[in-house]
Amino acid sequence: METIKTASFEYLISLAEEKPEGGYTFVLDGNSYEIEDVLEISKIATAHDYIVIY
Repeated sequence: METIKTASFEYLISLAEEKPEGGYTFVLDGNSYEIEDVLEISKIATAHDYIVIY
């Protein structure tokens, strides 16, 4: 049976930590990403097979 993963966009944004030099560090499922804009989070979550709820 396949597991369906869902997360609210607000929750995913809360996982992003703003860096002093600009941009964010975002960690999902143990993988760390350096992103410039929180809007990139949706694409990353979708790549991890999450259904993002807005």
